[in-house]
Amino acid sequence: MDYHQLAAELKSKFPNLTIESDHPLAPYTTLKIGGPADIFIHVKQNQEFIQVLEYLASLNNDVNSFSKRSEHEPAYTDPEGSGHRKNSFASGVPTTILGNGSNVLISDQGLRGIVIKNSSNSIEIINTNPIKVDFHHSYTQRKEDEPDKYLDFTKLDYDESDQPQVLVKTASGTPLPLLITSLLNQSITGLQWFAYIPGTIGGAVWYNIHGGNYHISDYLESVEVFDMSTSQVRSIDSKSLDWTYEKSYFQLHPELIITSLTLRLFRGDAQMATKVRDAWIAQKVKVQPMNSAGSAFANPALETCQKIWGEQKSTGWIIDHELGLKGTKIGGAQISEKHANFIVNQDHATAVDYKALLDLISSQVKQKFGFDLVPEVRLLGEF
Repeated sequence: MDYHQLAAELKSKFPNLTIESDHPLAPYTTLKIGGPADIFIHVKQNQEFIQVLEYLASLNNDVNSFSKRSEHEPAYTDPEGSGHRKNSFASGVPTTILGNGSNVLISDQGLRGIVIKNSSNSIEIINTNPIKVDFHHSYTQRKEDEPDKYLDFTKLDYDESDQPQVLVKTASGTPLPLLITSLLNQSITGLQWFAYIPGTIGGAVWYNIHGGNYHISDYLESVEVFDMSTSQVRSIDSKSLDWTYEKSYFQLHPELIITSLTLRLFRGDAQMATKVRDAWIAQKVKVQPMNSAGSAFANPALETCQKIWGEQKSTGWIIDHELGLKGTKIGGAQISEKHANFIVNQDHATAVDYKALLDLISSQVKQKFGFDLVPEVRLLGEF
């Protein structure tokens, strides 16, 4: 694969976009870890994003354009980077979509192929007349075993399901903190539970993130995707998809690139929601370091915890109290002193350092309790 030639072709096709060869990726992640991309493209508008995807899809569907890639190279990855692949793209160039890089660990060797940094950003209120649909939230496998020491969501949670509802369409690259603040300023509530999560809304949907007792899918009406296999944009009703804790349909279908989505939110009490957002942030600041990739592992399933401890337990509690690993360092990476389910870049850490701590935690949980922790951080590239 001649990526320098491909970069030249892309620059000719999209002269107004930032397109670089051998471009460092560490600055585009919250961990500040990772090697370069063969080709880096930065899109700032949704239409630009779709146009680039259309062009790449046309290249990928031309079997004569590219040499066959390795069986270990992903064809497409999710809005924050998943590493899943689909065999139907065996002739295509590997392509990774990067949002805010808040849940990824990029290899020290970087990423082969194309990395698209998606900064598309738009927010549109669709309906002006209030609507009403029953609202329910799903189980988040969350329990704070030491609320005085860590987080106490019970003091903040309240029910606003009786409030009038409103539909909001937003581009997938919109930063979640910006979206929350912008909507609260327009007296639209519901996303306050997801405060202090630094990702984009597209990445939030791909991961089906949780905030307190809520998943982002609880508020999702529909998702607009670009289908790399058909080169078509289409809308998918959220209710037709399976959503579970930290899982979404899109993790299994990387050919579907999220371009925008519609949320069903509330015309609620913006003053109360703002106070809750600020109080939630104040709690999180004390225990969740930002020089991390977010939670390292998902919380174990309730049935797993009940067999061992008789109740739901958080991964942070297990790492801290059962393994005694809080503060452990390998190279420049450290299991955070603030919260044991966060691994931080303490001193010029490498991806190898970070991965070694993931492996240490996983192996000790498996050895001591017999179950496998599920990583929340997505590993991209060769490890």
